[in-house]
Amino acid sequence: MQKLGTPRFLVRRMSDEEKTLELQATNADLVLWDMTRVKHRWPKFDEAPFLWMTFLSWAAARRTGTITPEITFEEWKADVLEVTNPDVEPDDESGNPTLADQDSG
Repeated sequence: MQKLGTPRFLVRRMSDEEKTLELQATNADLVLWDMTRVKHRWPKFDEAPFLWMTFLSWAAARRTGTITPEITFEEWKADVLEVTNPDVEPDDESGNPTLADQDSG
């Protein structure tokens, strides 16, 4: 069984290149991903980690009021220069922060 956590993200946007946003995903953001992914027939998070991180950072930014609710995911995705997870080691081959604490059983 996998241990899934709620990842943190550092986001740089074209609209404000000088500022790095630090966003914490919550369960609500992860559930929104699950529901939206199925609706749009997107790949699973481990098959499209950049889509997953971009979506979760958008959901967290909206939820926290960092951006207005009117900013769509498409607008956010086009504006993001970089999204990273500071909790993942740079040489982590999985590239997926939620798989770092995986149980084998």
